[in-house]
This record gives sequence, C-alpha cells and structure tokens, in this order.
Amino acid sequence: MTASVLTYEGSVPHAEYDFSRPAQLGRESTRHLEAAFESFARLWSSQLTAKIRVRAHLALESVDLVSYEEYAETLPSTTAMVTGTFDGRDEPCVVQFGLDSALLWVVQMMGGRTAAPPDARTFTPIELALVRNLMEGTFEHLHASLGALLPDEPRYAAVHYNPQYMQVISAAAAVIVARYTMRLGDAESTATVMLPASTVVDRLAATGSDSGAAHTPRQTLDQVRSTPLELALRLAPLTIGAGEVLDLAPGDLLRLPHAETAPFELVAGSTTIARATPGSRGSRLTCKITTIPEETH
Repeated sequence: MTASVLTYEGSVPHAEYDFSRPAQLGRESTRHLEAAFESFARLWSSQLTAKIRVRAHLALESVDLVSYEEYAETLPSTTAMVTGTFDGRDEPCVVQFGLDSALLWVVQMMGGRTAAPPDARTFTPIELALVRNLMEGTFEHLHASLGALLPDEPRYAAVHYNPQYMQVISAAAAVIVARYTMRLGDAESTATVMLPASTVVDRLAATGSDSGAAHTPRQTLDQVRSTPLELALRLAPLTIGAGEVLDLAPGDLLRLPHAETAPFELVAGSTTIARATPGSRGSRLTCKITTIPEETH
C-alpha cells in the first residue's frame, strides 16, 4: 500500500494560538481606545506644561492588551508607578513614568532650574506630596478622556517603585497598556498608562454596541438637517422648442407665463419647497416666504 501525501503549495501558515496570552482587542475597540488615550495625552501635556513650566509633549505609541506580567517585564526595575483606585474594585489603574522625569518636575515646581534630569531615586516626603498633587489632576484628565470606559474617576492611592513587587494585581491578569513617548524640553523619556481589562473591556463592548445602535431617528434627522442644499428662486417655467432656443439672440424678449403679482417658487433641485416674494435688505437680495406646500411638511 502506498501512502499519499497531500500538500498545499503557497499556503500561509497560521500562527499558533498562545493560550497564556489574553485575547486581542478588535479593530474598532483599538481605535476607540487610541482616540481616548490621545485625548489624555493632550490633557496631560497641557497640565505638565502649566505646572512645571517646561514645554511638555506626549505622543501615543501603542495600545496593547497583555498580561500584567508581560507589562511589568517591559518596565525598568525601579520606576514611579502611581496607582489609582476605583470604588468597589480591587484592581487599580496605573500611570507610570521615570523617577528622573518626576524629580525634574519637582525641581521645576519648586522654582529651580536644571539642564538635565536628576539621578533617579525614590521620593522624599515633600517630593511625594508634590507628585501626589500633580497626579490627582492627572487622574481627573484620565477620567475625562476615557469617560464611560471607566466605572468612575480613579482616586490617588500610592506610589510604587518596583513593578515586579506591586502586589495589587495578579501577574496573569489582563491589562490594557498605552505607551507614550514623553518629551520635556530637550529631554525624552517614556511613560505608560495601565488599565485593568476587567474594568474596561465590558464597557468598551457596550460602548461599541451603543455606537452601532446609535443611529437613531433623532440622529438621522440631525444629519438630514445639516445636509447642505442649493436653493433657487424661479419664475414659472416656460416651454419652447429647441429651434427657438437655438435662434435666441441678445435683445430678444420672452413672454413668461408668470403673473406680475404672483410669488416666485423656491426650489431645491427640481422640488418646489415654498413660494416667496422677492425683496432686498441693504445690498442683498432677499425673498420672503409666503406659502409652503403641504406635501413638503
């Protein structure tokens, strides 16, 4: 007996599914999150610029759904991780940035000047108070940007310095991570925002469903009302032969079947929507609506 082998030439191999990784975000969900995180970047940049008096700019690099363990492995062994808690929920959100960047903020807020970021170290009590005050406003901006994707406004909880030992979330928990490039004057660093997926995904799906079903009669009417239309004011039409049109010359007169006292027709395309009398206001011609046909209501 000869065994036959069936081959597929030119086929694209499928990537193996990794059951240790959380499911990926859909395209629409990713776009929704990117728009929200870009809005947050603008608000946070403005806040930092106003508070530390150094031009700040944040650029969103990516939005990913990963496990907390994967996220923690991408961070420095010592960094600033500011946690914000939600009422009635155990898993926090996190705003992370370099300690050297944060110490630069403190120097600037205290009225000092520095050409380069200070060496990274943990905060003193006074520095921690200044960072906390700054981050309370940052969490307000995060809530304003993500809106219904968050259960409520996150409240400042604590600062952690080691992502591997932050015990407020399990290593296998799925998290949504937004990564930013942060520029403060001439200094460039990175920052991230982490949200527990359990807090966001269901709301993201509901928001997507709502947006898909949001084309209500009211919205359709609003869209129709905002559609531009070209209007024309015309006399009663005259029908003549094509030969007469071809013979027209300057100075010819056409007798129109429109009484001198009759109102003109206000038309959109070929549809009469009202009747009006001509007039003027200043240097502009006007028309005054006299009647509207019942069928246009």
